[in-house]
Amino acid sequence: MGATGTVGREVVRALLACGTEVRVGARATSPVEDVLPDMRDVVPFDIEDEAIDPAIFDGVDAFFFMTPLIEDQVAVSQRILDAAIKGGIGHVVRLSSRSAGWDQRSVLRAWHREIDDAVRASAATWTILRPCSFFQNFLRYQSNTIRDMSSIVVPQGDGLISYIDAADIGEAAAQCLLHPEIHHAQTYVLTGGRAYGVKGVAAEIGRVLGRPLTYISIEEDQARDMMVQAGMPAWLVEAGLAVFAHARQGGEAAVDPALTKIIGRPATTLSEFVERNRDAWE
Repeated sequence: MGATGTVGREVVRALLACGTEVRVGARATSPVEDVLPDMRDVVPFDIEDEAIDPAIFDGVDAFFFMTPLIEDQVAVSQRILDAAIKGGIGHVVRLSSRSAGWDQRSVLRAWHREIDDAVRASAATWTILRPCSFFQNFLRYQSNTIRDMSSIVVPQGDGLISYIDAADIGEAAAQCLLHPEIHHAQTYVLTGGRAYGVKGVAAEIGRVLGRPLTYISIEEDQARDMMVQAGMPAWLVEAGLAVFAHARQGGEAAVDPALTKIIGRPATTLSEFVERNRDAWE
């Protein structure tokens, strides 16, 4: 599920690069052919179906399990997990969030923990992946301000975050899917190789684009208003603001060695990510 999303597509690509047979579950409207043109085994799958047929998991050994960003995600996730187990899935790799380990206030992180616990209780073998904030956030949420205003606008102050590339998460997930004997009963915190402040990110993107970028650090209330106006639900707004607040307090700078151990190479650097994605900001 989520095969065409930021992380899901990278998991599929990593598995295909290993020569693995992959099955993707997707809605009829999902752009699988555009995003993953090499995919051949695609089955109809809608997370909102009240009854999910366990037969879609027939012949599948391991399942990459993402949480849909919807308000009833716990109930939806439980239905999906139940169908997967009934369908014979032996190993579940669950994508969670590093913030589920420290954020005790945001309802989204409580949902994450509840689903994590369901995976641990239900799956024959399991791995939980808890990545920190993605480099891709500067594509998804900041591309317009970078292109139109030559600015990055976030309420992060001088806080540092050990951003991770979604492609690295995909590679790590693929290894966990392929080698459950190594990764069973492990909860991994996934980070990049070093922590960056937004000033540093702006400087590096500006260097690659050949024009200076400004970092505008706004207040939390300003950020909340902007997020609400963009149509984000309150529970998602508060979860996002919690990460920025944690970063301002120094809590997001920690680097964990798990990613490098899993994928056998250093994490993607900021410079590598920016060079690869420069077209998105031009």
